[in-house]
Amino acid sequence: MVSSDSGHHALVAIDAALAQRPHKDGHQFSAATRCLSAYRDGLIGDLRAGRAVPDTRARLGRVNAVISIVLAGQFPLDKVPWTGIEAARSTLAEVLRTDDAALSTASQS
Repeated sequence: MVSSDSGHHALVAIDAALAQRPHKDGHQFSAATRCLSAYRDGLIGDLRAGRAVPDTRARLGRVNAVISIVLAGQFPLDKVPWTGIEAARSTLAEVLRTDDAALSTASQS
C-alpha cells in the first residue's frame, strides 16, 4: 500500500498557503501540487499492482479533485479561489485519515 507521507506534505503546503493567502502563486501551491502528484501516483501504482484496498479508486478520484483545485489556486483566472482551497484541504485531510486507518489496519494484519 502507498505511503501517505506525500499527502501529508501536501497538506502542510496547503495549510501554509491558507495561512499566507498570497495574491499570486506562492511556492506552497507548487509544493502541494508536486506532493499531491506523488501521492496520486502511489495510489495508481497500488491499483495497478493489485495492492489496493477497496476504497482506493474513490480516494484517487478525490485526490484528483484536490489537485484540480490546488492548480486553480496556483494559476487563477481571477482571484485565488480560497473557499475552494479550504474545501480541498478538508477533502485531503479526510482522504488521509482514511488512508492512515487503512495502513494501520494492514500493518496489524
